[in-house]
Amino acid sequence: MEEQFRPKETVGGSTPSRGTVRKNHGMRIPSGDERRLRIATEAYEFIEGEVRPFLAAGGRLWSKGSLGYPARLRQMLQGLDSAHPVTFATHDAMRLDPRQRVVEHVVPVKRIVIELVDPGQADPRSNTAAEPLAGGPAISPEHLIVIFDQLLLKCWVTAEEHERLNRIGPSFQWDAPNGDGWARYRMAGVKAQPLAANS
Repeated sequence: MEEQFRPKETVGGSTPSRGTVRKNHGMRIPSGDERRLRIATEAYEFIEGEVRPFLAAGGRLWSKGSLGYPARLRQMLQGLDSAHPVTFATHDAMRLDPRQRVVEHVVPVKRIVIELVDPGQADPRSNTAAEPLAGGPAISPEHLIVIFDQLLLKCWVTAEEHERLNRIGPSFQWDAPNGDGWARYRMAGVKAQPLAANS
């Protein structure tokens, strides 16, 4: 359902111009997007310096004993999140005034955070296997951006639909069945459609 980032090809091996792609640490990111790279670098340094040592000492990200690391990472990644447009909506949400619509993350951000840090930390209440969803864990700030962009999809829903999505199964407010965000929608009976380009 989502379109992955595809680099523009250069003609005749010429140097990429602004807006094309540059390669950093084996990852491709849009050139000229230093703000996103700064956000990802700060988050990656936090993951490496605090979160992964916590996990190595026996900590968990999916339980209440997570020391708030998922929430802190979510806050750090807000700048990456806000750059993504809403690309799906339910019929009922589109009938509401835009200020009344709820922006829902199809794959909950906590699950994206877990993918960035350690996919093995996926909540066992929602997952039969803790397999990577998008090539996690992140091995560099650039890789963090690639994973984040691949998993982040936003959908406008009503407040009632949002409540149903979060309560349909154990831990669905923070996770999705085996990482499948659309499974939450199917289980909750919430039908979303892609938005037209000018919505």
